[in-house]
Amino acid sequence: MIQRQEPPASASYLFNADMAPYRELFLRRCPPPMLMPRGNRVCKKGVTKGWMYYLSQGLLKVYSSNSYGYDRVIAFLKDDNIFGLDCFDPDQPSVVTIECVTDSWVMPLQSEMLTGIMRESPDFACDLVAYYAKVMRQLCFDTENQSINDAKVRLVNFLYLYAESSGDDRIAMSQQNLAAAANCSRSSIARICTQLKEAGLIRVYGRGLTVLDRERLKAFCRL
Repeated sequence: MIQRQEPPASASYLFNADMAPYRELFLRRCPPPMLMPRGNRVCKKGVTKGWMYYLSQGLLKVYSSNSYGYDRVIAFLKDDNIFGLDCFDPDQPSVVTIECVTDSWVMPLQSEMLTGIMRESPDFACDLVAYYAKVMRQLCFDTENQSINDAKVRLVNFLYLYAESSGDDRIAMSQQNLAAAANCSRSSIARICTQLKEAGLIRVYGRGLTVLDRERLKAFCRL
C-alpha cells in the first residue's frame, strides 16, 4: 500500500517531490518521459489546452506576464510533481505559463489518464486534494505577502521558504528570477542582496546565492 504524505505546515514557493509515491503509477499510464530543453515553455498562458504533465526531473518556473512583458513568478516546481492542472477541462486554456529553468523530463497526460490513476489508487485521489490545497494555500499566502510587505520582506520570505522546501541553502537563481518572484526591480534585488550580504545572511556568487544562516534569515520574515 502506498504511504501517503502529510501536507506541509507552511507555504512554499517550491513544490518538491509531492507526487513521488505515485511515480510508478504515472510511468505505467503515461507516455515515456520526453526531454524539454531549458527555456522551453511547456505550458503557455491562454494557448495550451487539454494537456497536463508529470515532472520526472528538472526545475520549472510558473509565472504570468502582462502586456508589457513583465513576468511575475508564482512558484517553482522540482522533480516528481504534476502541473498544468488548470487544463483538466480540455476546453479551458492554461492560466499561467510554465517554463523549463533547466533541461527537464516530463510525461504528458490528459484528464482521462488522471481519472484512471485516481480510480486505481484512492490514496492518490486524497493526496491530489491535499496537493491542490497546498497550491491554494500558497496562492493565498503570496497574495497577502505581495500586498502588505515591502520588497525586502518579500525577498526574505521567498529565500527562506525556498531553502526550507528544497532542503538546500544554495539557491541557483538569477537576479531576474528573484525580482520576478519578489515582484520588484532587478536594481532593488541587487540593493537588498547587498544589505543581506553585509549582514552575513547570504553569500552571492555568479548566478545565485547561498543562505548562510537560515534561522537568522527567518527572523526577518513575516510568515
